[in-house]
Amino acid sequence: MEVTRDHILSLTVENESDIGVCRRKGVSLAKQIGFNEVKTEEIAILISELVTNVLKHGGGTGKIVICQIEDTEKQKAIEIWCCDSGSGITDLHKSMQDGITEKDSLGIGLGTIRRFSDEMEINPVSSSAFKELYFSGSHDYKHCVRTLKWVPIKSWVGINKKLVVGAASRCYPGEQLNGDAFLVNNVSAHVCITAVIDGLGHGKEANLAAELVKENILLKSNLPLDSLMNHIHHAIKGTRGAVIGLARINTETNRLSFSGIGNIEGFILTKVEKKTLLSFGGIIGHNMRTPRVFESDFEPGDTLCMYSDGITSRWRAENFNWDEPPQKNAELILSTHSRLNDDATILIIRYTQ
Repeated sequence: MEVTRDHILSLTVENESDIGVCRRKGVSLAKQIGFNEVKTEEIAILISELVTNVLKHGGGTGKIVICQIEDTEKQKAIEIWCCDSGSGITDLHKSMQDGITEKDSLGIGLGTIRRFSDEMEINPVSSSAFKELYFSGSHDYKHCVRTLKWVPIKSWVGINKKLVVGAASRCYPGEQLNGDAFLVNNVSAHVCITAVIDGLGHGKEANLAAELVKENILLKSNLPLDSLMNHIHHAIKGTRGAVIGLARINTETNRLSFSGIGNIEGFILTKVEKKTLLSFGGIIGHNMRTPRVFESDFEPGDTLCMYSDGITSRWRAENFNWDEPPQKNAELILSTHSRLNDDATILIIRYTQ
């Protein structure tokens, strides 16, 4: 396949600050090429893991090259080359399995990098592109990983315009990393999966757990909710653990499925009643109970609200005007009812008429 390369970014990897630099450069290019928010976030996590692996296990120095490619049919992709001078992978088959990773990385490993990529190669040192992109400097790198991710065809998964989303989140005062997270992902033209996640505690370790949960939801969005919960539980073992409220909305059948582990609270507000969403005790990644799934009608005009325990439970839904934009209500509730000793997140989704 003939391709052309453009917008080539060549970045040296030498210290931890380069993780953020490479990620930001990659995100900027991904948005420029045309990736949506969800796919851009996947690219950000992929780049972070690749650069972290260079620092921790690739001899401490390396290089990452990020570029746009375009094929003869004008389809665009982001291509990422990451090389280092480390000792290599001793057991490639094992390293490619989900959940197998190295110490102190993001915890997703080569298996997940492969799943995030439409194409992935290890040590493609014989290719002309490798020589063109890498051997322009003085370093003789020993190992290279190449990944490729195509911009999705716009008609493949439509944005669900029936759902209006609002979200507000902040980290524990004084921290730089948020131990909470939220997610909204269009699985198909009619199906959306959404979550509020709270990594235990706050700071770096809580953020790691929450982001790893988010990562695995993106990877396995098509699973039934109880199976998805079990997958996440096994995938994040070794972290602090997390609690989660997970919902799938189908606007073709007007149904909502919900599964919750831990103290994520939520409700569905209809024209006639408020339905509380039931979560069950436990900590994902540690001592999770058997997940249960709550099913409900979700009709045009209904609103879904989920929030972490950083939002006090003393606020009352009837004190807010739910005809206001979800984003306005999310920001208002966060500003007036969040605790000062925790991360806090609220997610509101309204099914428009």
